[in-house]
Amino acid sequence: MKAGLALRSTIFAPSSVARIIPLLERSRLDSVWFPGIGRPFDALDMCGVSLGASQHLRVGTGVIRSTDYDATRLLARVHTLSEASAGRFILGLGTGSGTGERAIEGLVDAAAKLRAAYPEERKPPVFFAALKRKMLRAAGVNADGAILNFCPPSYVRSMVSKCVNRKKEFTLACYVKLFFAEDDAVARRMLIEEIRMYNRIPQYHSMFEEMGALDAIAKLDDPSSAGEIPGEILKISAANPSDDEVARIFDDFGRAGADLPILYPYVSGEGEYKMEVVEKLASIVA
Repeated sequence: MKAGLALRSTIFAPSSVARIIPLLERSRLDSVWFPGIGRPFDALDMCGVSLGASQHLRVGTGVIRSTDYDATRLLARVHTLSEASAGRFILGLGTGSGTGERAIEGLVDAAAKLRAAYPEERKPPVFFAALKRKMLRAAGVNADGAILNFCPPSYVRSMVSKCVNRKKEFTLACYVKLFFAEDDAVARRMLIEEIRMYNRIPQYHSMFEEMGALDAIAKLDDPSSAGEIPGEILKISAANPSDDEVARIFDDFGRAGADLPILYPYVSGEGEYKMEVVEKLASIVA
């Protein structure tokens, strides 16, 4: 099983990424991913910084929306990153707020048009953001991989069982969000706020409902909980996990069928503390 690491641009600026990548290059990590959150830095540019600072790591957007970019300009940027890195660039694409068959068809069409410009042996790998089974099935036929997000191993296992027609070399990746702060209460609050925010998104609310996690999420608003995090939530994420807990979480996702668990740290603290967290995570999954 391979391992990845996600670096969010609101936490890790380009200057820190330039320091982090050589450290990760010496680890056994397979890949580094840059979520396309639209601020304050561009995910494709962050990939360029990372590819230029490495020789072996694969680097991907995880994910960007093709509709946010001019199609011709996006093709040129993808071509540049892929060619300059000898094929180490991965293009992660998502529909953003789009839902339903039309959104899936639009994503499949965008990926096909991008890849059509390359010879077969040089087509950049494309991963789709997949939340539900229809998108995962579309990825299995039309992409090289899919990225799940903010779900427990049981949901990964359920998704794997439904994706029976995927390509032989298909990679199922999954973001594993972890929250770190020098104060445990701050780390717990970060996790709780993220869960609440995602629960307000209809697609994720539906996923949490399918997972049977809505009662646990409701408990987060209970004043008597004193900031405690229900066990159902800890199957999805963790706040200030120990090294052993990180290793267990990582292994749980692998056993559930994730080919590429991607640790996704949210870190509150100064630059050196952030570096310590990244270095720790890289050493745990090596």
